[in-house]
Amino acid sequence: MRPKLLLPVRSIFKDWLLPENIVRELEESFELEVAVDPAELSKNEYVELYRGRDAVLTTWNTPFLDREVIGAMDRLKIISHCGGEVRPFLGPDIFELKPDLLICNASNVMAKPVAEHTLTVTLCLLRSLLHFKEWVRFNENWWEYDPHKNVSLLQKKVGIVGLGQIAWEFIKLVRPFDVELLVYSSHLTEEEARKEKLVKAGLEEIFSTCDVITLSAAAVKTNRHMINRHLLRMIKPGAVLVNNARGMLIDEQALVEELRTGRFSAAIDVTDPEPPAAGHPLRDMPNVLLTPHTGGPVPHQRHWMMEEAVCNLKAFFSGGKVRGIIDKKRFSYMA
Repeated sequence: MRPKLLLPVRSIFKDWLLPENIVRELEESFELEVAVDPAELSKNEYVELYRGRDAVLTTWNTPFLDREVIGAMDRLKIISHCGGEVRPFLGPDIFELKPDLLICNASNVMAKPVAEHTLTVTLCLLRSLLHFKEWVRFNENWWEYDPHKNVSLLQKKVGIVGLGQIAWEFIKLVRPFDVELLVYSSHLTEEEARKEKLVKAGLEEIFSTCDVITLSAAAVKTNRHMINRHLLRMIKPGAVLVNNARGMLIDEQALVEELRTGRFSAAIDVTDPEPPAAGHPLRDMPNVLLTPHTGGPVPHQRHWMMEEAVCNLKAFFSGGKVRGIIDKKRFSYMA
């Protein structure tokens, strides 16, 4: 008898998350029910969706699984999420209410494209590519450019705030540039730092000494505005700040004020709120590269996340290895 699988999905995501080959693969292994636009159901209808299910494959914007919904999970054994963050639909009480439930995600698939984006914008700002794009429009003598705006990443000091999967993927990409890597993380031990050739550092050391600072910390309440005015004032001239994590990590008003000094540049892919208001200073500051949350997987890579979620489901029910397992400890510090 095939396991009963529920797949709640918004209609705007359905076509590119569920191509024919994915649906066919799921139907071969599971008794599949796709619930389109579950947020439009009544509360009772939404609760009943979960009754009698052996597995759930969650997607973006899955409505929150509160205690009433969890109480209806009479047979549920696994939640496989095709994205990275699970806090929008799961609370920490899931581990007490359903201690035997396995939860996993596809963050290992998502991490590589985000790390790629982080490296891309870092190089773009260090080399002042946007500046030079405008400069050549109005200057005929190419040898009169400001050489101080043409900076290499090679042998620079790079600070990383938070050490999740995205940060580890970024470390892999940036190592060939022969950089010194400083990491702020409460989960990094001194032994692991030595093994990985990382320097365990505090926020003040990173913000006052690093040429590049990237944010990878989780969007948990305790991290709100962890990058405050005090730290932003420490950023040295010519440095680059990259936020591909969450906007709430930075005191945005303080960030704008410090950027107005022209002392450093910033690549901002996430804001708080998102998107920023029309006319917000970040939209047209010359030393800011603002992007509309494009740091994640590009369209054709989104299938990779669904394939990973399906792979985890099949592995679970066949006794294979499930990747991206989220236990209570990991949940406490992830997005």
